[in-house]
Amino acid sequence: MKRHTIAILVGGLFFASGALHAVETPCRETSGGQGETRAVIAAAKGLQKLLTAPQRAALSRPYDHASAIRWSNLPVGVVPRLGLRLGDLDAAQSVAAHRLAEAALSACGLKMLDEIRVADDFLTAVDTRKIGWSGANYYLSILGPPSEREPWMLQIGGHHIAYNFTFNGRSDGATPLFFGSEPIRFTVAGVEYEPLAAQSVAMSDLARALSAHREAKLSGTFTDVVKGVQMTVVQGQPPTGGTDTGFPHTYPTGTVDRGILYGSLEPAAQALVRAALRSYASLPGQAITRTLVASYETPAALADTYVGYSGSPDLNAKGSYVRIDGPRIWMEFVVQPAVADRTTLHYHALWRDKQSDYGGQVRH
Repeated sequence: MKRHTIAILVGGLFFASGALHAVETPCRETSGGQGETRAVIAAAKGLQKLLTAPQRAALSRPYDHASAIRWSNLPVGVVPRLGLRLGDLDAAQSVAAHRLAEAALSACGLKMLDEIRVADDFLTAVDTRKIGWSGANYYLSILGPPSEREPWMLQIGGHHIAYNFTFNGRSDGATPLFFGSEPIRFTVAGVEYEPLAAQSVAMSDLARALSAHREAKLSGTFTDVVKGVQMTVVQGQPPTGGTDTGFPHTYPTGTVDRGILYGSLEPAAQALVRAALRSYASLPGQAITRTLVASYETPAALADTYVGYSGSPDLNAKGSYVRIDGPRIWMEFVVQPAVADRTTLHYHALWRDKQSDYGGQVRH
């Protein structure tokens, strides 16, 4: 099995990809811009210069509630997307789009985007339904003019990934951030992939530690992340919705059925909470997440942070679920039946910030 880094062409965009295994968290690799506003702006302008007028119009959208919440984790055949489709770009445009993603993401976040797109290409041979599987069906959107002072957003997404980064907002804006993987692991051209290896290992390690504490067990059955996109299903009719129409969300309060407090855990388990948190927070560039992680890990915030799990702590059965729920932080990981091959499983994961989703700028 090949385990070296290679270049793979996915949907017209070259990305560095390689064999996956459990990696250290947080991400110790660096990428081009590390989420610095000026670097992301420069990369965005570099891409815009290469686009046609219709492509620039597709890339640019208003920075408002309706545009911001229009992300989904469902295939484009179920929930059509707006934005600049990566599969429609020529070679030079693809390189520029890659530079924009590299400017905003950590190396780990870029790698995850690459490999989730490879997974979508893999699904085209597994499931022939017209559901929109394809690494080409991923999109870029810029909400509002890129600026060093005024708020604006960069969205990168498609099936199984949604990066929503806000610059110059009321708060640092790394969320909502959704990611998933189907299949969980797979091989293409002799290269083995497991896009969510770091996060699944971190959350499973945490769940196993939590399983020693009865109060950490959450009630109910979990079929998906709790605070993700919302679908309306009427029997006999096609589903509608599939975007973040539930925003702004309400979150649990009080002490009942939220899991166990961080302070009630032994030091080794507390370290696992922080490692799981950082496995999510290491996906955007450090400039985007540095302040957020610091706020999540203050003594006061950790003292009011609950962690809980449901189902199998090994994350090897449908309905297995892990959650970190603090004054601001909301991180979930759930195991579901796969869609393309119902005999297998797949992952959904979500990071939200109760104060700074969409940079704290967007409300109804």
